[in-house]
Amino acid sequence: MTTIPMFRPPPLNVENALALVRQAIETNYIGEGPLCARLEAELATYLGLPRPLYVNSCTSALRLAYHLAGARRGAEVICSPMTCLATATAILETGASVVWADIDPDTGNISASSVSHMLRPNTVAVAAVDWGGRVCDFDALRDVTRGVALVEDAAHGFGATGKRGRGDFICYSAQAIKHWTTADGGVLVCPGSALTERARLLRWFGLDRTRGASMRCLQNVPESGFKMQGNDILAAVGLASLEGAAGRLAQNRAHAAAYHERFSSMPYIKMPPFDAGSGWWFFGMKVSSPMVFSRFMAQQGVETGQVHARLDTQACFDGARRPEMPGLEEFSAHQVNLPCGPHITEEDRERVMLAVEAWTHKPEARW
Repeated sequence: MTTIPMFRPPPLNVENALALVRQAIETNYIGEGPLCARLEAELATYLGLPRPLYVNSCTSALRLAYHLAGARRGAEVICSPMTCLATATAILETGASVVWADIDPDTGNISASSVSHMLRPNTVAVAAVDWGGRVCDFDALRDVTRGVALVEDAAHGFGATGKRGRGDFICYSAQAIKHWTTADGGVLVCPGSALTERARLLRWFGLDRTRGASMRCLQNVPESGFKMQGNDILAAVGLASLEGAAGRLAQNRAHAAAYHERFSSMPYIKMPPFDAGSGWWFFGMKVSSPMVFSRFMAQQGVETGQVHARLDTQACFDGARRPEMPGLEEFSAHQVNLPCGPHITEEDRERVMLAVEAWTHKPEARW
């Protein structure tokens, strides 16, 4: 029996990717060049967001966003503890302190109410993660933060839409197994042209690459930057991958809708309300015991997992300020995720649903 995996790199037009890579090599422009610029233009159209900047990882996008928001030594950034390690370690890289907020125990997204209790005069940003691709309630966050920068970690949500606003800074991942990939990379969308221009300079040391061959020697750099730019080889992969992104997102959503409809009538399975605009990088739900459930599903040939673990217990965040977090306690104890990507077929999806149904008949499934 073949195992249905949680994730696979998204399929892409190999011939187009190779042709674009060949173009980059033959023109001797394999660093940040015309293909990066073309990728940014096509991303703007696809995402419907102005001025996206292609960088070498989503971690870099987050690091730039925190920097632009004013994260420095002595500042604090409020963060969801239910996320990838990089969401919060990028805060530490700025010298700022991490402050945890609780999450919604149904969705896994940050709780605006908890954020409101953690704000202080030195709070410069809130890092809100679109868990599984479900866009956070940024309207509610904006109501309680009143001017504090909202950094949206949209690593799970490429192509997702939000009914309740978006972050000030939006950070996407193009890592190998995301909806859309450049093999590895990220995208930063900034609020306004001035911050976008500043981020454009900062992603390459603070130098303006448009100023010709002697730009390193003739510029006075007012703000020290980073080494975060993309390159045309990876941009070539990204352009080929972007071709089918809309269709893949539609497949994710079809899988999620089928899961939600079938599981809604099953006992011992808990799910948040269905969100048609989610990116559905995975299908999240809660069960009595994720570890026992995952072992059972593995026996049925279905890979499942929690994807990320709570970060507040990691030693590198010792000393981080935190409230009581009952939402996190409940969510992290019971959350588990199913494969939901375009790599699974309708037949695979049926196998997944039958395996979950079989789980609900086992004594271990009872809460």
